[in-house]
Parts: sequence; C-alpha cells; structure tokens
Amino acid sequence: MKNLLAVLSTLAVVPVYAAEAVPSQPTPPQSAAAPAQPAVAPAAGSVARAQFTSSVQNLEPTDKLTALTNDKTQISFFTELKDLDGHKVTHRWERDGKLMFQQTFEVSSPRYRTYSSKTLDPSWTGEWKVSVIDDHGGTLSANTFTYEAAAPKAATPAAPAAGPSSAIPSAAPSAPSSPGAH
Repeated sequence: MKNLLAVLSTLAVVPVYAAEAVPSQPTPPQSAAAPAQPAVAPAAGSVARAQFTSSVQNLEPTDKLTALTNDKTQISFFTELKDLDGHKVTHRWERDGKLMFQQTFEVSSPRYRTYSSKTLDPSWTGEWKVSVIDDHGGTLSANTFTYEAAAPKAATPAAPAAGPSSAIPSAAPSAPSSPGAH
C-alpha cells in the first residue's frame, strides 16, 4: 500500500514539474486573411515577360499599356513563360478585386508565348489586375492597368445663325473697260 501511495504521489507531481520545465509560449493567432499554402511544390518555371497591349501580332505585343480610356473596349494581356512545359497556367482577370474572367493554357514548350483578351464594358472603370497562376495555385506574376473615363469631347463651335443681315453687300469691282468694247 505504501508503494502504491508513493507511485500515485510521484505521478501527481510529475505533470507539475513537466509543465514548469517547458516555458509556455502563446500560440500566434491565425489570420483569416492568410492565404492557404499549396500542398504541392510550385512549378519551377517563371514569367519572363508580361504586359497589357492593344493587340498581339505574330505572338508579340504591339505596344505596352498601363492605362486605357473607356472609349476603347479591347485589351490583351501577353505573357512569355519559361520552363513551364507540361504545366497549366491561368490568366485571372479581376476588376477592383472581383473575378471577371479567367483563361487556362496548357504550356507545351520550354519557351511559351500566349495571351488572353478581354472586351471591356465602358462602365467597368477602375483598377484591373491580371494574375498569372500556376497549376498549383501559386501566383507567378501580377500586373495592373487603370480603365478610366475618357475626357469629354469638346463641343464643336456652332455656325452663326442664319438670319437677316444688316451688312450691305459690297459691289464687285468692275473690270476696267477698254475702248471699243461694249
């Protein structure tokens, strides 16, 4: 009985000493806004170039846009991808944080050029972002442009109103007369 009592006393004391031996550290609070980490390693490739353009010809952008006025409604997003052969990549178009469109591409070569295009409604002004997302959900690149209201066109000056004129028409100069001509 004494041995049982000794064992029980020891067990009752051990957790107290164990709790004191390891300093307690508060657990950091989990942020609700923290992004979830992908379960699989991200793709090893990268985005070599990414830009907004008014058009793409022969798989090359024709210009580089950072802003667009709403009197134009077509824009493209060009990307050149490196070492993503065999992966899927998505262009995710967002306006003021809201998903508006996305297009997924299956990358089929070590150097892969592609683009997606969007027709914009003139009322969709604001900040636009296109993210290049790999097949594991990781963001490889993000670019923005501003879609803004076009300046109002200046009114063409009106022609003077037609009406009675107080000016007296001038007589046309007469041609000099030559003798003998009538």
